[in-house]
Amino acid sequence: MLRLRRITSGASWIPQIDGLRFVAIVSVVLFHLGGQVSVRGPKMLLVPHSVYWLGVMQGNGDRGVVLFFVISGYILARPFLRQYRLEGHPVTLSKYYIRRLTRLEPPYILSLLILTFAEVTVNHDSLRALLPHLGASLIYSHNLIYAQMSTISFVTWSLEIEVQFYILAPLLGNLYRIENTAFRRGLIAVFMVAMGLVSLHLNGYLHATLLGYAQYFLAGFLLADILEYPRHTSRQHLAWDVVSVVGWLAVFLLPRDGYGVLGWLPLVIVPVYLAAFYGKVSNWFFRRPFVALTGGMCYSIYLLHMLVISTTFRVVKNLRLATDGETMLLQIVLMFPFVFLVGAVYFVLIERPCMDPQWPQKMWHRLRGRSEVQA
Repeated sequence: MLRLRRITSGASWIPQIDGLRFVAIVSVVLFHLGGQVSVRGPKMLLVPHSVYWLGVMQGNGDRGVVLFFVISGYILARPFLRQYRLEGHPVTLSKYYIRRLTRLEPPYILSLLILTFAEVTVNHDSLRALLPHLGASLIYSHNLIYAQMSTISFVTWSLEIEVQFYILAPLLGNLYRIENTAFRRGLIAVFMVAMGLVSLHLNGYLHATLLGYAQYFLAGFLLADILEYPRHTSRQHLAWDVVSVVGWLAVFLLPRDGYGVLGWLPLVIVPVYLAAFYGKVSNWFFRRPFVALTGGMCYSIYLLHMLVISTTFRVVKNLRLATDGETMLLQIVLMFPFVFLVGAVYFVLIERPCMDPQWPQKMWHRLRGRSEVQA
């Protein structure tokens, strides 16, 4: 299990956070699986009225992306909270940015190269035509340059927003300089609501930038403030489990209203995430090894899941059962485990080694040692 657990730069691993990542990645994968089989397979999913709500939840699975944004806000807020409020070590910006670079870039770059190779060899796309899009994707600027999602991997639109947040997170970290706890948290909440309102009025490519989703990262800042400061262990209570059940249903069942959903959703996610720590049953669930370890692999799964879905669908697309609904359900069930299996392999071989902050130095010494032996 320790070999499958993510490597953290700090001293502690928070299984509940990886458990929340599990919900986010499962919802995204199910959303894209449903989209694949409905677009390229049978024309509609016939869901019995008694379980129609399951179809609604699957159709809102793309909200898993903003669930990731809140988690990113929480993770990156903690070092600045510790620095300004908990007398922790000051954040060295050079180390902060290098850590983001060495941790995230190798898996990201390799996945784009794999996807480009697949586009050229399988779909017979022109490499010359793809190269400019590959270059823009490599620098997390495809949406800014082309005003559309990447033609190499459309899911990287969210990673472009993540990088914009990584750059600005040290500036946002100054919010924790405010000593008055109530005022500080209230100010973060006000900014969160304000950015949610701003996002309602953004159109085109500007909406797919940090301006359109800043409220979720700020929700992560608020979550970190509540959970980490002051340091205490809140007693777990079943009332929080009620919050968890109601909250998760709200996240995935409340109807869409254009971009308006972006305004209220962060207000629901914060108490739902708190329930993962403070609810008796919720805390137990999100700490389960399978849930937490799978959630810890979410980045690898996210990078490759559309490639796996597209590939496996070529195998299952001709399967037919009595109804379209049964056919689509069978196709999803058959493809689902392969998505996570490939993601797990990529995590173990590529992503997890890059989680070690010292991996560049270790690789350099290893290569240097080999060259000296050869010499």
